[in-house]
Amino acid sequence: MQPNPLTLVSLFVGGALSVAIVLAAFIVALVISQRRRIAQERENARRVLAAQEDERARVARELHDDALQRIALIRHELEEAAGQAGPELAHRIGGVSGELRDLGVVLRTAAHQLHPSVVEKAGLARALGALGEEFARTAGLAVRVSVPPADAPIPAGLALVAYRIAQEALRNVVKHAGVLEAELALTVGEHDLTLRIADGGRGFDTGTARPEDGLGLIAMRQRAVGAGGRLTLTPRTGGGTVVTAILPVRAAE
Repeated sequence: MQPNPLTLVSLFVGGALSVAIVLAAFIVALVISQRRRIAQERENARRVLAAQEDERARVARELHDDALQRIALIRHELEEAAGQAGPELAHRIGGVSGELRDLGVVLRTAAHQLHPSVVEKAGLARALGALGEEFARTAGLAVRVSVPPADAPIPAGLALVAYRIAQEALRNVVKHAGVLEAELALTVGEHDLTLRIADGGRGFDTGTARPEDGLGLIAMRQRAVGAGGRLTLTPRTGGGTVVTAILPVRAAE
């Protein structure tokens, strides 16, 4: 007895549908697993960076509230001693006091770099402007800063992430670009902000170097990913390098 063609077709179609359903279920499970893994990696990166910021803030407070206060007290004692000493000893005491003053400046700068309170107090736009001035003063790097005329409502955590990325990118310019100028631009949209740091330096050769292996770039990318965004490093037209970070504003709220 010959099998019914309709039965064969039904069996074939049923089998194909079963296979398709299994494949679809597998693909959906794979996508869900991938999304969970990415979300977990993002959360882990966020926690690590948050812990780092907490530790930096603690060290900055120790420098400000303890070390700098002690230096100020020692200088005061030295100045009183100098008033009671002979000319030669007073001169030597004055030299020591001057060294302590310079040390205080170094520690104050270090405390600011560890925990930039200007981000919280003045907002991201003004903080980036101050960052450009700091690099001009300490590293001789003239930074052309372009920011919105007024601070947009950016969550504090996201503002700190953007500031840290800009800070590390400018450090890389000083270390590797071999130039005395850089550009720093911030644009804030409805859903995300874009941070762009560009220089006209020597750039990088993708055929012989792997810039992504640099610790500074790894840290910048971790910060961007932890905030739900992304960071790219591309050659600049005419020579140089462009670092671009796109960070979602709403995801950080």
